[in-house]
Amino acid sequence: MLKFNKFNLLKRNTCEFCGKRFRTLEQLMKHFQITHDNKTYECKQCDMKFEGMEVMRDHIKRNHSYKK
Repeated sequence: MLKFNKFNLLKRNTCEFCGKRFRTLEQLMKHFQITHDNKTYECKQCDMKFEGMEVMRDHIKRNHSYKK
């Protein structure tokens, strides 16, 4: 019978640059975007800059009218 290590199953998404492991692919993508990508996102309404797209979206929802 095979034994499964729950910890390894929960953290199977590994960053290829630093080896850090994440439970979800979304967490891995967010880590990459902030840590390794160095890309900034700019709010078109007030010219503020953000490290991640999700942070920028939250800013827009809180501070500007948000429409998809």
